[in-house]
Amino acid sequence: MKRVLKFVLIFVAAAGFIYALVIGLNYHGFKTLFANKDGMAEGSQYIQSTYSLKGLTRFIGKHPEWVSITSYNVNEPDSGIFYRSETPRAMGSTTNLLLLMEYERQVAKGLLDPNEKISLSEIDRFALPEISENNHKNLRSSFDDGEAPLDQLVQAMIKNNDLVFADYLWFKLGEENLRVLIDTLHLPETALPLPFSGMYIAINPSLSDTSTLKTESFAGFASQGIAEAARLKNDPTYNKKVKDEFYERRLSLSFIQERDALAYFPKATTNQLAGLMEQLFNNKILSKDISEHIKKKLYWPKDTVPISDSLKDYASIYDNRMGLLAGIDFGTSTADGHTSVQAVSFAQLPVGFWLHMSANHMQEDFQRRLIWDPALYESTQQEITLHYE
Repeated sequence: MKRVLKFVLIFVAAAGFIYALVIGLNYHGFKTLFANKDGMAEGSQYIQSTYSLKGLTRFIGKHPEWVSITSYNVNEPDSGIFYRSETPRAMGSTTNLLLLMEYERQVAKGLLDPNEKISLSEIDRFALPEISENNHKNLRSSFDDGEAPLDQLVQAMIKNNDLVFADYLWFKLGEENLRVLIDTLHLPETALPLPFSGMYIAINPSLSDTSTLKTESFAGFASQGIAEAARLKNDPTYNKKVKDEFYERRLSLSFIQERDALAYFPKATTNQLAGLMEQLFNNKILSKDISEHIKKKLYWPKDTVPISDSLKDYASIYDNRMGLLAGIDFGTSTADGHTSVQAVSFAQLPVGFWLHMSANHMQEDFQRRLIWDPALYESTQQEITLHYE
């Protein structure tokens, strides 16, 4: 009996230790997942048939409500893929491309010093718990000291899709300068980059009145987002309050509500974004020198992620957040030497299906192969023609 009791006590103690280790240390994560079990199942009916890119092309053709694609050879632009290419979609952190453009313009004009040392603690003012934390940790891990040169931080922002430094850079560049850039590039007002911290505060019902979001104009949402980010930057008491709230309850939204809130974020069409990449490829963004500096920072994938030998001179920027997978890029096929420019957006996706695509890096793989794989390109065109046109 004593042996049995001893065994039971040891078993209970071991179970308690495992629970504390696995569940206790990740309590917030498990709590969030449990509260979002309905969202996790959303779109699960599409998963089994989309493990291959061929299956993904069928999904694309059948669901124009969620997908936009612009992809074309710069020498034969009329023969490309233009699928829901005039539908405005949330840009996510692909707006960092616009920050990069304005940054390089100001450096070229002597308005910014690329070697200026920036305090990482200053940048961290914009960090919100549970919001793209790993991206910012990856950026921070690139620098051992408590400060880093501005230019290296900009490069790390592009490489890591970091929202925190993007907000710091947004204020350093200046709202009016960014508005002038949007006008110069002939983009719609709704493509104006906004501070991510401010937008996430604005959609958080525990911190903001979200009852009027559905009827509010983009200008109104932009004004609120900018004001919230400025307050986060300048008011230490408010900064602590916001961060405590995000730590305890994240966004106070379900995954489905978080996905739906992308409707308020800056938008552009894939045609507009692919057009920017074509101008960039041809060194026509602001000036030849500025275009070359922008492209140099967008070539980051060649040194950090596996790129097929079938692809060279590949430049890109991606985004991956709840319900959204997006990318803008250009690259050259080694098979025939043609260069394609592209913008691809999977937006407002069912949460469970988004998790499937995100976990398997399907959007990035699809987008890259669309440049160099004629079979995938043809399959995509056929599925669009069969189900949509």
